[in-house]
Amino acid sequence: DESASTRCGVNGVSIAAAVARAIATIGMSAVFFQDPFGLVTFDGGFSQLGTIRPRTGKSHVVHCLDAYQENRGLQPVNRTADLSTTLSGYFRGTTMLPVVSDFLFDDTPRILRELTLLNAAHDVFLVMIDSAYAFELPPLSAGWIDTVDVETGRTRTISRSTAAGLAGKVRDWQDNVARAAGNAGLDVVRVGLDQRQSDIALSEFVSERRLRKTRN
Repeated sequence: DESASTRCGVNGVSIAAAVARAIATIGMSAVFFQDPFGLVTFDGGFSQLGTIRPRTGKSHVVHCLDAYQENRGLQPVNRTADLSTTLSGYFRGTTMLPVVSDFLFDDTPRILRELTLLNAAHDVFLVMIDSAYAFELPPLSAGWIDTVDVETGRTRTISRSTAAGLAGKVRDWQDNVARAAGNAGLDVVRVGLDQRQSDIALSEFVSERRLRKTRN
């Protein structure tokens, strides 16, 4: 997920930083198993896709990380009618597809349906970035706050009490997305601010999944 909102955060910690850590963890797991590793980036509506073709080796993982963080060196992917068909046409064989995002999309149900279709031919799972921390604002003295949506540019004035409850609403939203994904047969790994704990949990999940697929 390279949508504009991932570049936001608090105290110098952006959501994109957690996405990048997840990319690095999954990439190094691929290096350990000597598997090719590539990258597909997407915006908030999955309308703009960029890619780096899979290759093996640690230097290629670093290249993918640099491409994500600096938004450069990515080849555009031509969209077809729907996301599942577009990505199915891009991958040459059965592929492990971790989808790394905070999943704060307006049309999340549609995206989950597309990923479920893709999961029929590939191994799709969600890496959900717990981004509620980015909405935990300091105490505000103003009674009303002007806000701007970085994705759309739309503005909205909200009350101080509404602003104070944003983090809780984000947690509820992500809980609902995780529940809906599970009901659709998609596994979810949640990644939080604790870098060490999140890296261990994600690397263990990916490694176990690779071994399980190898045994099968």
